[in-house]
Amino acid sequence: MEKNAIILAAGKSSRFAPFTYEKPKGLFVVRGERLIERQIKQLKEAGVNEIYIVVGFMKERYFYLEDKYDVCLISNNKFENKGNLYSLFVARKHMKNTYICCADHYFVENPFLAEKDYSYRACVWKKGCFNEFAIKKSDCEVITEVSIGGKNSFAMVGHAYFTEKFSKMFCEFLENEINEFRVADLFWEEFYAKHISELTLYACEFSDEDILEFESLDDLRRFDSEFLNNIDSSIVNNICKYLGGKANEIDNIEVIQKGLTNVSFKFEMNDKTYVYRHPGNTSGNLVDREAECYAQNKAKEIGIDKSIIYIDKSGWKISKFIDKTIDFDFKRDKAILQNAIDYIRKLHSVECDANIKMFDTFVEAEKLMGIASKSKGDLFDEFSDLYEKVKIINGYLKTDNIGNMVLSHNDTYEPNYLFTEDNKLYLIDWEYAGINDEAADIACICCRDDYTEEEIKSVVAMYLQRKPDFKEYCHYLAYVVLTGWYWFCWGLYKGSVNDDDGFFFLPAYRSCKKYSPIVLKYIKELNEEKRKK
Repeated sequence: MEKNAIILAAGKSSRFAPFTYEKPKGLFVVRGERLIERQIKQLKEAGVNEIYIVVGFMKERYFYLEDKYDVCLISNNKFENKGNLYSLFVARKHMKNTYICCADHYFVENPFLAEKDYSYRACVWKKGCFNEFAIKKSDCEVITEVSIGGKNSFAMVGHAYFTEKFSKMFCEFLENEINEFRVADLFWEEFYAKHISELTLYACEFSDEDILEFESLDDLRRFDSEFLNNIDSSIVNNICKYLGGKANEIDNIEVIQKGLTNVSFKFEMNDKTYVYRHPGNTSGNLVDREAECYAQNKAKEIGIDKSIIYIDKSGWKISKFIDKTIDFDFKRDKAILQNAIDYIRKLHSVECDANIKMFDTFVEAEKLMGIASKSKGDLFDEFSDLYEKVKIINGYLKTDNIGNMVLSHNDTYEPNYLFTEDNKLYLIDWEYAGINDEAADIACICCRDDYTEEEIKSVVAMYLQRKPDFKEYCHYLAYVVLTGWYWFCWGLYKGSVNDDDGFFFLPAYRSCKKYSPIVLKYIKELNEEKRKK
């Protein structure tokens, strides 16, 4: 009986971050072999030469397999928000007498050599609690019940085999139901469980030492102690180069931020804790890395961010992990606010390289809204009333002759300040740095929270070290509108590329909407006063 195989390789395997930032889990080298290549070779050894691989995340990394092993790739372009059932859906026309595998399975012994002419799911006995699909079976080994997670029972681990009859029935159900609510989000095992009375699937027992599904990086390292030494990772290379250690000395990796401009993880090496930042997928549209590097190094030089160890123009950096930080609120903790503003003033006093990028808040906001409009519709039209007000305010700011152009952080809100138990303050995250009006950094503090006019005046006075006159105050309040508009557009952009749009998305919009008519009123008063003179 001629058999084929479908290997599911579309997922992100986020539990293996940060290394899946660089390559899919299926391409990890374990005990000298790439996971997916070992599986392909085992299938071919068993005479299974017709092999289909469903790819999605970093699909281009798998392209070489077609030439090397004469396999066929199938693209799942909806892997981001669908379950692996959808990968079977896109490969359904190839389902007959078919092995269903996952790219990250590791079979100690080749399971495909055993000839079986019935449909089965590989299962192992699990002691204690587990997260895999638990099963119950009849005396004749037919699976009778499937649940998510279990304890001291058999679990679905490893591959499956569908006969042509089983595949035909499975695909009929699949084609009829794939567009029903949330069906495409399921694992294929969940979909099978919906039809368990119509689809006969046997449990095929294996030892838990024969089939390995690495659930975490620690699992993998326990099995292959040399994994980090052989991973071929620029992240590992960078860490070793700049910290002077060896790959296997990297320990206790923990992702602490993902999904925004960057992804970051902390790790230990030689009894010290560090943070590694890897540039996110959409960061190229937002960040000028040359300006960031310049500003970050200046911040280290003047003592407002001593955490940095090394930053590279490609976007990655290594920092000391700042421990024992304290949550604070600028509105409540005035001493911390004063210290934060002192840092801003210190930054603004830096003599800046003339070649550093000019960060024009209005122009940058227009870029972001333009990109977001390509997928969200004409946002300039949808928010035309507010957009026109902001345009007028931006025009006023270009001619009011208030405010100096300085090296600016451009993202000085509370989360980018770290305050420790021993009263140390760090201003971190310099991705948006560039030359801008000094008011922009003050506006960043106020525009993403519900600041009253009195509170804004107080923040401006802290920065100026005196009470602002009416024209100065109008300039700073106008920047609250402009900066609020920028972060609103930033949120629209992030939403358009399916990233988190930020907890400040709505507050930034509200600040912009609230203060734009007030600023226009103040501008009118200033113009009338000017005409009288």
